Parts: sequence; structure tokens; C-alpha cells
Amino acid sequence: MALIVKKFGGSSLATPTLIMHLAKRVSADIKNGNKVVVVVSAMGKTTNDFMAMAKQIAGQPEEREMDMLLTAGERISMSLFSMALNSLKIKAYSFTGSQVGIITTGEHTNAKILSVKGERLLSALNDGITPIIAGFQGVSNSKEITTLGRGGSDTTAVALSAFLNADRCEIFTDVDGVFTVDPRINSNAKLINEISYDEMLVMAHLGSKVLHPRSVEIAQRYNIKLLVKPSFNEGDGTMITNAENIESVKVRSISSRQNLALINFKTADGNIVNLMKRLNKANVKIELFITKSNDSISVVVDQEKLNELLSCTEDICTSVSINNDIAIISLVGAGVSTDTEVLEKILAITEKYSNDVFGFFTDKIVLSIVTKQPYVEKISNEAAKAFNLLG
Repeated sequence: MALIVKKFGGSSLATPTLIMHLAKRVSADIKNGNKVVVVVSAMGKTTNDFMAMAKQIAGQPEEREMDMLLTAGERISMSLFSMALNSLKIKAYSFTGSQVGIITTGEHTNAKILSVKGERLLSALNDGITPIIAGFQGVSNSKEITTLGRGGSDTTAVALSAFLNADRCEIFTDVDGVFTVDPRINSNAKLINEISYDEMLVMAHLGSKVLHPRSVEIAQRYNIKLLVKPSFNEGDGTMITNAENIESVKVRSISSRQNLALINFKTADGNIVNLMKRLNKANVKIELFITKSNDSISVVVDQEKLNELLSCTEDICTSVSINNDIAIISLVGAGVSTDTEVLEKILAITEKYSNDVFGFFTDKIVLSIVTKQPYVEKISNEAAKAFNLLG
């Protein structure tokens, strides 16, 4: 008998029919002798719909009230999933994050999990009840309802797996697993059967939307078997492990971050540290920054953060130039940052786009290219061919 935590994403739960389909899969696992804990996201585009409604009411809604609103989506999913299991003669109870003791920091809309108390969760399992838990949410020490940010249901599932010492955590999604290249860019992308925590974590940070980075960090810290599986078929998916160099190829995958902006500016006081302090205080996340001289710096940020960046630096900058529609393409794999053959191939591919390639940077198992967004598909596909990442 195994204890399995299963997390289902919003697209997998978009309709009552899909919820019933997944409930039958959970029921089969339980009837085979396993104990299962289910974590659910909000149905379909519910979270986006709630956010749109909030903005119709108030341009900048209070974050506390946003958390109260957004957590309703997962409560709808958990209740319907529990009803589905009970209709299949599987005793199930639904629980919010606060009811199972997911204790978080007090930061609304992007809280971090501090601990899992879990008394009601353990009690339900001991009584033969299948818990259905709302992902993405918890409660602070001051009893405020909080949310964990986008992708927070992945984090909920892995944190509960760590608390329960589960045999594995299965993340169900609308794709077949983790691919060498985004299947939306190239339909011939290969499914990766196994990948290391380090490689998956880098992919998650660099644009792969299959798993939230915080969930991978927790899985690695507690050595949790993490399996990404398809919701709509019986494929084996991708296992994330602590193994290294699982395959002989150096480049394992290609990820991309898009909708970025490249800003070049000079500071009036020549104090770049002061500039970075301002950006940090304004919570403007920098994807990349390069200091060219004592008073000159280039940064890459999400385009949504561009106005915030400019507003908090305008009084200390003497000149500013902006390139919009920037993307970062990243090759991930052991050895890519130091292998001259890999770099030679990438330089040959990017040479024809040289006027719109703004730089390269490396970090352990990553080699990244800063370029214009229209070239993402072309460069990614050429690199995928060069490194044998296509089926």
C-alpha cells in the first residue's frame, strides 16, 4: 500500500465531466489498496475570471480581499471533487488550506508556507477518509487567509507530501509531462522520462510552466518522488529525481521567458547599489542585470514591471533607453555552461540574428541568450535540431 498525493490543475478540472473522470481514476487507485490525498486548483479559468471581476469593481483591489476572493475557486473544486468521489462510494471530505493547518507568512497574494500542522488531515486518513484539499491557500499566524501566488497548488501538494512522508507526489496536467522543447513551439519535442531536481528547477525558473519553482525546491529539500503525469491519458509522464546526468547528452531541454524588456540607463549619483536597493524595495524582480561601468547598468525585467521600474528610478537616472519584446532562451543541462562545443553551435545559430542578440550569460547548468521575442521560435527550433531534442 502506498500513500500518494495527487494534484490536479485547473485545466484538468474545467468541467464537471472532467472532475468525474479524474475522480474515477482516484477511485481506482484507492480500490487497489492505496491511500490518496487530493489537492485541487480552481476550475478552468476561474481565477482569471475572479481577477477580472475584481478589477471591474476596483482598479487596484486590496490584497487581503483578493485573497478572500481567489480562494473561493479552489473551494468550489474541492467540494465538487469530494461529491464525485462520494458518488463512487469512496468516503471523501473536502478541506480548505487553513482547515488542514497550512500556516503561512502574512504576505497576501504571495505568501510562503511556514509549516503544516495537519491534525485534521491525519485524522481523516486514519478514519479511512480521502481528503480533498484546496491548493494555493493557507492561513497566517494572525488568522488571515492567504494565497501562495500563481502555481501555488503545486507548492501545496509537495508541502503536504513532505509532511506526510508520502511515497510520491503526482502532479497531473494537460500535457504528457516535461518536454525537451515547448510543444507549442515544436510539436516534435521529445518527452523527458527522467530529469534531475536541479535541471527541473532551472527550467521552472526560466519559463517552463509545468511546475512551480517553489514546489521543486521543496521536493528536492525533502527528497520527494515527484511525478508529472497527464490528466487525460495513461502515459507514464516525467519523474523528477535527485539523479544527475541521467542521459549522455549535455543539453537536456530548451526553455524561454518572453514578454520582457531590456533597459539601459545611467545613474546620476553613480551609485548602482542604491539603484538596486530601490528596485528591491519596490519588489521589481530583475531577470538579469549587467554593470557596464560605475554609473551604467542594463537590466532585463518583466514588461509588466517596466513602469514600476521607471517610476522608482526616474530621479536618479540621467539617460534611459528601452528595448521591448525581449526574450531569454535558455539551454539547460549538465555541462552546457562550460562546453565549448555547445557554445560553438549556439554562436553559429545566432550569428544570422546578431543584430538582435543582446548578450549571452551562463550559470552552472544554463546557457542563455537575450534576444528579440520574434526570434524565439526560430532559435529554439534550430537549437533543438542541433542538440537532437526532437522526435
